[in-house]
Amino acid sequence: MGDKLNKKPLAVLETLWFGLDYGSILTAFALDKAVQETGYDTVLTEKPDELWTEHYAEPDNIAGSFIRKYCNVTDKCHTAEELSALAKKADAVIVGSDVIWNYDICTKSVKYRYFLDYVPDGKKKLGYAPSFGLEYTGPSGEELIGAARLLRQFDGISAGDHENSEILKDRFGMKCGIVLDPVFVCDKSEFEKAAKNAPCIESEKSSSFIFNYIKRGNSRKREFLLRGGEILTPNNFSPVRSFININMFPESKEMLGTDVAWHITAEDWLYYLIHSEFVLTDDIYGVYFALIFNKPFVYIDSLSSKAAVPVCEFLSALGLEDRIVYTEEDLRKKEYLFRMPIRYNKVNKLLDNLKEQSREWLMTHLSKE
Repeated sequence: MGDKLNKKPLAVLETLWFGLDYGSILTAFALDKAVQETGYDTVLTEKPDELWTEHYAEPDNIAGSFIRKYCNVTDKCHTAEELSALAKKADAVIVGSDVIWNYDICTKSVKYRYFLDYVPDGKKKLGYAPSFGLEYTGPSGEELIGAARLLRQFDGISAGDHENSEILKDRFGMKCGIVLDPVFVCDKSEFEKAAKNAPCIESEKSSSFIFNYIKRGNSRKREFLLRGGEILTPNNFSPVRSFININMFPESKEMLGTDVAWHITAEDWLYYLIHSEFVLTDDIYGVYFALIFNKPFVYIDSLSSKAAVPVCEFLSALGLEDRIVYTEEDLRKKEYLFRMPIRYNKVNKLLDNLKEQSREWLMTHLSKE
């Protein structure tokens, strides 16, 4: 961790950076940089031994190679005593964002760790947009009471969307504000710097691309994706680059039914998006980064998809609900979106206001005694 961590106040970050998903990796990276911008040094905790499989802890996988290159990571903390000792050295412990409070994904395995049960009294405890997921699956009963008791000890909790804000209010009796995902709070130059290290730069002959990021493929999405390529590529000669769920590569590739890139690095993912002419995605982070870098985009998903709910909420707040395409619709009637630009002057004004509010929340809660 180095001597430099002793020169500034220290924040320990509990995130899911080790999740093999570009969104999980980049939102943890962004929270790390956003907290540093407030004047703190930071350190991210290692993957708990009991959470998921050891494959997620490999230092040279997509998550490990990126985060360990750009962020400080602790040695493994195997026990509550070791975690408590780490927290005693810190001025603040922050949990967020991602689905870190989802019962099935995390809490069932690590109990109250991500509710910061190990942090001693007198240490600042914050939750920056931690999520229970797309629907609430627990805790319940005595576990719910225990989690609520721990949450009442936090110095500040924010939610990333109305769904999670309502969960905190209705199930835990907590009122909280809504903030943007850390990828918006972090200065976008951090992503640009990382993208300059993309391995793909050495072999790519093109300087611009059509960027497709489809995590839950099906025949309807494939149909729209291919039609988009037919419309876009004759106009600007940018080649198509398609990316999928890296946790389920064979299955995702089969569901999408088209050529896809195999296990590109997070730097590559950023590079292709930053240099894209158009983004087509079914993932909220594909939408987020299209907005950050002012790319024309389409979000495509099923009307029944729970994943579409927070995306629709967010895009509606920006006046961009027309960029949503449902697979149950007549897709031919939505082809105009591949030719329709986005008026980012108006969108950026709305986003800048929300960014400032989110940065203010983080700065205010970290600066409080």
